[in-house]
Amino acid sequence: MFSKKHFITENIPDLTGKVAIVTGGNTGIGYITARELSRKNAHVFIASRNKERGEGAVEKIKKETGNDQVEYLNLDLVNLKNVKKSAENFLSKNLPLHILINNAGIMATPWALTEDGIQDQFGVNHVGHFLFTMTLLSKIEASAPSRIVNVSSTAHNFAPAVGIEFDKINQDAAQSTWQRYGTSKLANILFTESLSKRLEGKEVYVNSIHPGIIIQQKNIFRLQRQRQL
Repeated sequence: MFSKKHFITENIPDLTGKVAIVTGGNTGIGYITARELSRKNAHVFIASRNKERGEGAVEKIKKETGNDQVEYLNLDLVNLKNVKKSAENFLSKNLPLHILINNAGIMATPWALTEDGIQDQFGVNHVGHFLFTMTLLSKIEASAPSRIVNVSSTAHNFAPAVGIEFDKINQDAAQSTWQRYGTSKLANILFTESLSKRLEGKEVYVNSIHPGIIIQQKNIFRLQRQRQL
């Protein structure tokens, strides 16, 4: 059952002095999220793989909000070395990190592997974000009160009834494309629950969300190799 309570962007408090990272912030849900955080005076980093689109989103948000504290951060979730480097690049800026929104993802893509040999939906939607988050975690803890939001989906119900079948993740014919997607979203939720317990009492709030049914650009359905995120 979905909540009947409504929270609109006008309810977001003033975020002056707060620093946020939004993965996949160059388009769709991520773009709107980054824009509204910026509108509330946060210092926002848009983390995405395509530099041209990422920097384009940065300039557009600056014009729409009048907030010049918007930056691009290169993040390629199909490459774990890049993920680690991206987090380290942020840490080198010696800024706090109050908000991390793990939003980027791919959905129902044809079978493919990441550059590290991981089934792409699981690799991009979960493993990449896991490494990104854990590399940034000490900074997030030091910036408390802070928040981590993992964008999941009710599509976690598409995962096999037994849960995550780790021995089958990299087997092409073992699962349907929607089972693979559901498995990645289930992993988001389980990671959220585990991290929330680990950080209990530290004023770091970890949540997973279902964003609802969103009408947006078709790029979420494009092949991962087209490098849209």
